[in-house]
Amino acid sequence: MATEDGELCSRLAGLLRGHAVEACPTQVRVLAKRLEEWPATRLLIIGDVESAGSGLELLAAVKERRPDLAVLVLSRQPTIRLATEVIRGGAEDFVPIPYSEELLLKEVERILEAAELRERVESLHRLVADAYGLDRVVSRSSRMRPALERARAAARSETPVLITGETGTGKELVARAIHAGGRRAQQPLVPLNCAALPRDLVESELFGHRRGAFSGAQTDHPGLFVSAHRGTLFLDEVGELPLEAQAKLLRVLQDGEVRPVGSLESRHVDVRIIAASNRSLAAMGAGAMRQDLFFRLSVLVIEMPPLRERPEDLPLLVAHFLARIRERGIARVESMDPQALELLLHYPFPGNVRELENLLEGVSLTLPPDHATIRAEDVRGWLRHRGQSAAPATIQGPTLRLHDLEVWAIAEALRQTEGNKRRAAQLLGISRDTLYRKLQETGWAAEASDSRT
Repeated sequence: MATEDGELCSRLAGLLRGHAVEACPTQVRVLAKRLEEWPATRLLIIGDVESAGSGLELLAAVKERRPDLAVLVLSRQPTIRLATEVIRGGAEDFVPIPYSEELLLKEVERILEAAELRERVESLHRLVADAYGLDRVVSRSSRMRPALERARAAARSETPVLITGETGTGKELVARAIHAGGRRAQQPLVPLNCAALPRDLVESELFGHRRGAFSGAQTDHPGLFVSAHRGTLFLDEVGELPLEAQAKLLRVLQDGEVRPVGSLESRHVDVRIIAASNRSLAAMGAGAMRQDLFFRLSVLVIEMPPLRERPEDLPLLVAHFLARIRERGIARVESMDPQALELLLHYPFPGNVRELENLLEGVSLTLPPDHATIRAEDVRGWLRHRGQSAAPATIQGPTLRLHDLEVWAIAEALRQTEGNKRRAAQLLGISRDTLYRKLQETGWAAEASDSRT
């Protein structure tokens, strides 16, 4: 509370005794210092504002330093002009004195609940950014580096993006990472698999429809462009859209307006487009799509390499997916033996990363209860079910060892425990002495040295 009225301060403190309340003078410098000392403050009550000048000056100073802080203004000389200026200045509400204690308490509770909800939403957005950010993409391959660099550039811009690559290479993961890293991160990302839509419903799904526009249209439908307003629309397999729908999509991209089926009126939409296709860039440019739409979408192109071209990522991905399998409670598998990893390194993975994830989950489910390691015979059985021999032709790429998997696991454990080696050793299921020895072997001992043992 910021007020010079001792009596008002006492009454408010008694009314709000269920909350942590601090009193403060109304001088701007003093209040600014107190707000720095109390960063967890959710509501500031400015008491007994006598004029627009004094009240607005204090309100402006608060909003400049803490734009997220909710402010409630009280005044013994309420006027319509003062109330209007206070609300325009960013206050949550304006309450005249004398006030109803019951109504004031309800208003305070409402403001605090809204502030808590905003904090939860912001926290959720941070979690989404952490979960889908580009830093979460598991790769150290030089083949993935150009794709990740372009994705970071895309996150910094608003330009349309076209992501190409085989099925299962992670196109949607990168699309979500671009959205999470951009200025629209707090707005919705709306995904659509264009190949899964019936041809006669494509336009209705994208642009919406009015009631009675066609048989079965019993209510108005806003469409995905309106649902993604101020956010991102992810069009997966965009090349599968009918040519007529492609023409209308192009018009929306050019004009920024959608017209629902059965309507004569258009509506403005502010939507970023990220498109994806499993067709090659050459195929898309050679007739798989309308040329004008292709040029519009391909301002920034990201080509996702298949897993067979980035074999050095395989140990990292295996460790990542085994950790997820444990976290989800699917199985307690801890590792994969070197011979099993060698078999996977020679398998072409036509389904790419998604196939690897499904493989590990399926094999983990079929392991005997007392086995926590995926063995070579487990992988051979999976290969036989797919009509592959136990030793397919060798693919080109550097020789890899299980050591790579171990190095990644240690680094990930240290990251999750913020460098605490005792907790990292517990997470890895090894002793602290073993962890120190492995850090020495990898050359990380000095780098990982800190006081958190």
